[in-house]
Amino acid sequence: MSSNWGSSSRDSSGSSSRSDVDNSFDADELLQIGSRCMERLELNANSLSESRLEDKRRIQMLEKELLNCYQEIDYLRDQVNFRSQEMNDLSEHVLDLEVRVTKSGKLEEEVNYLREELCSSKSEQLLLLQELESTETELQFSLFSVEKLEESVSSLTLESQCEIESIKLDIVALEQALFDAQKFQGESIQENDKLREIVKELRLNSREAEENAECLEKQNKELMERCVASERNIKDLRQSFRGRLESESEAPVNPDCFHDIIKKLEVFQDGKLRDKMEDMARQILQYKDLVKQLKDELKEEKLKAKEEAEDLTQEMAELRYEMTCLLEEECKRRACIEQASLQRIANLEAQVLASLYLPIFLFFLSHQILLKEPNKYPFSC
Repeated sequence: MSSNWGSSSRDSSGSSSRSDVDNSFDADELLQIGSRCMERLELNANSLSESRLEDKRRIQMLEKELLNCYQEIDYLRDQVNFRSQEMNDLSEHVLDLEVRVTKSGKLEEEVNYLREELCSSKSEQLLLLQELESTETELQFSLFSVEKLEESVSSLTLESQCEIESIKLDIVALEQALFDAQKFQGESIQENDKLREIVKELRLNSREAEENAECLEKQNKELMERCVASERNIKDLRQSFRGRLESESEAPVNPDCFHDIIKKLEVFQDGKLRDKMEDMARQILQYKDLVKQLKDELKEEKLKAKEEAEDLTQEMAELRYEMTCLLEEECKRRACIEQASLQRIANLEAQVLASLYLPIFLFFLSHQILLKEPNKYPFSC
């Protein structure tokens, strides 16, 4: 627009100079030229105003763009700083990697070794797939065996319950036998008490018999002493009678009759004494026999009581031993059954878990290895 204005001003100045120089132009032409100049001036003014508006708009747009550029510059500065920090970190990491590379001189050998291992793992994978198939069959068989084991465990539980009931009945019978034995023991204790009372009475009777025997022996001794004294008196009388008969001068007396009388008296006295002595001896013997009999009965009763007590204690001990043996056997049998069933269940669970998880783990591991390095080992894919 400014170039147009300059050109128009130049044209106007040229035309005016020409009009001053050349006065041959007409007034109409001047008017036409003036009108044209005015139109051009208006056009130039309009164009200038429009250009100003456009310049303002452009200036505003440029200011906005300038602000955006400033923001972008700040952002780019931050990015440059961040990138510089990353570059520093990367340089440090590169240095570390260079150090590692320098340290890992045997990396190619390890890679070759890993390739060989991958080949072997491929063959192992095939073997494991075969094992997986076999383990699947084993798993089915183990499931079937688990079902059988559950059935056997249920049957064992039923059998154990039946045996427990039978053992309970045996225990009830043993308790009844124990009760009967205790009852019999109480009766035997009562009988022993009665026997003890009888033994006490027999001891008292034996003591009384011994005392009576001692009294009879004393009486026998006294009678013997009396017999000896009477015999001495009789001898003295005989001697005195004989002396008198021989010394006296009286009428003669029949000595034979006198001797017969004396003999009869002696025999009569001796017979009475002998009868008394025999009676005393018989009584003494009877008492001695009674004492012996009582002692023998006492010994027999003591032996019987001792034997009965020993038999009762033996029976009680046998019953207790039988009960303890039965209880121990039942406890051992239950423990063995429980241990065997638990062991079988644990073995089957271990087999099932091994058959389930081990092939899956190995297959997953081989698959992960193949996914990590598919380009290095295309043959495995």
